[in-house]
Amino acid sequence: MNQSEAFLDERVRMAAEAFQFLKSTTVAQRAAFMHAVADKIEGLGAELLETAHAETALPLPRLTGEKARTVGQWRTYANAVASGIYAEARIDLANSETGKSDIRKSNVGIGPVVVFGASNFPFAFSTAGGDTASAIGAGCPVIIKGHSGHTQTSTIMAEAITAVIKEIGWPEGVFSHILGNNIEGTDTKIGAYLTAHPLVKAVGFTGSYWGGKALFDIANQREEPIPVFAEMGSINPVFAFTHLLADRAEVLAQEYAASLTLGVGQFCTNPGVFVAVKGDGLERFKKALASAIVATAPATMLNTGIYAHYEKNKTTLSSQADVAIIAESGIAAAQGQGSPAVVSTSASNFLKNRVLSEEVFGPFAVVVEAENDAEVLAIARQLKGQLTITIAATKEDVKEHQDIIHVVKDKAGRILFNGMPTGVEVVYAMQHGGPFPSCTDPRFTSVGPDSVKRFVRPLAFQNWPDEFLPEELKNENPLGIARIVDGAVVTTKSI
Repeated sequence: MNQSEAFLDERVRMAAEAFQFLKSTTVAQRAAFMHAVADKIEGLGAELLETAHAETALPLPRLTGEKARTVGQWRTYANAVASGIYAEARIDLANSETGKSDIRKSNVGIGPVVVFGASNFPFAFSTAGGDTASAIGAGCPVIIKGHSGHTQTSTIMAEAITAVIKEIGWPEGVFSHILGNNIEGTDTKIGAYLTAHPLVKAVGFTGSYWGGKALFDIANQREEPIPVFAEMGSINPVFAFTHLLADRAEVLAQEYAASLTLGVGQFCTNPGVFVAVKGDGLERFKKALASAIVATAPATMLNTGIYAHYEKNKTTLSSQADVAIIAESGIAAAQGQGSPAVVSTSASNFLKNRVLSEEVFGPFAVVVEAENDAEVLAIARQLKGQLTITIAATKEDVKEHQDIIHVVKDKAGRILFNGMPTGVEVVYAMQHGGPFPSCTDPRFTSVGPDSVKRFVRPLAFQNWPDEFLPEELKNENPLGIARIVDGAVVTTKSI
């Protein structure tokens, strides 16, 4: 269903009013709300899983795990918010002898946030996903644009959050759930309209490059530009080196094939490019990889649109000049099923044909065969920004290729030493975000408690009476959080 412009305006107005309410809440109160949402989602029964399975074709075990991850996100983020870590309280006390002012600073929410649900994670990156949890934790109301690929799932999750809001008596505008694509009777996209709305102060997005870049451009063309935290495309290259390939080419091939085809390749960290220097090790890798791909069955993709794009992009890359097919699944695919495939090309061709470095969202990869280390270095230098880059190497390989390693550090948000990039842990140290075009702002992460940082801004108070200061900055430290006072970390209750 599409929505009217008046309806959208009303929801944004309600969010702006709810923002004023959230300013009066403490980190402990917001954390309690987040724990209540986690409990509510955890209590959702088989209907949620079965609905998501019907809408996305994702298997029930995968959805069960994703539900648990979503519950864990809300609880982990809640605990982080309650600790006061994102307040980043700073206090510089007055000094009458020097005439120095009393200046105190802490972070506050930036205002209503529009969040776009993702297609490939109906729980963890959608209506009740990490963007929603981190924004509310920061003290920002959320207007969620539910993904059209799983509207019923989105509605169930939205109802869970709304129920908690009603139970604790918070304003309805703290959370709004909006479905539809166009504004009623027009060709104007709802997402574009919300992004341009003057009362909206930030956007969270997970999806395609084209979708994220379009929102980014709209946000920057506003009279008041706002941040768009968009996590977009990434080919997540794997650089494999000689000593490692000599030792375990076949094992690496099995790991790579498993990661490439996991979830029908529908992960933003899917390793779509493999780079190595020609030699016996690479030949053994290719042979083992071909066997694994041939034996991997096709599986139903998230929706017909993603399937169509996968087939189109797979065909486009496979038909490029000087590209050879290494292997395709040996099992016939039904309509809507993504069939795994791997192709190969030379490093020189990969360097001159930029089409080969475009993301194919699905179980497809390009193996790039370099003549020497100089070509590998050239590929590293030419790479666009990535969410992840994997270094398949021994310690000896790393010592011998420091030039490549240093270049790679400029290109990704997360660098792996062996292992595969699929599987993003929800921990403080996680960085799920990289240089453009993988993301619009590489300084932030969309996974882990630090995702809260996206939706706060610093506010300083100079010479204010203690009674009127935020809880985070009062002398008695009623929240009991760690603060920096006159340059030193202080954890005592009062100063």
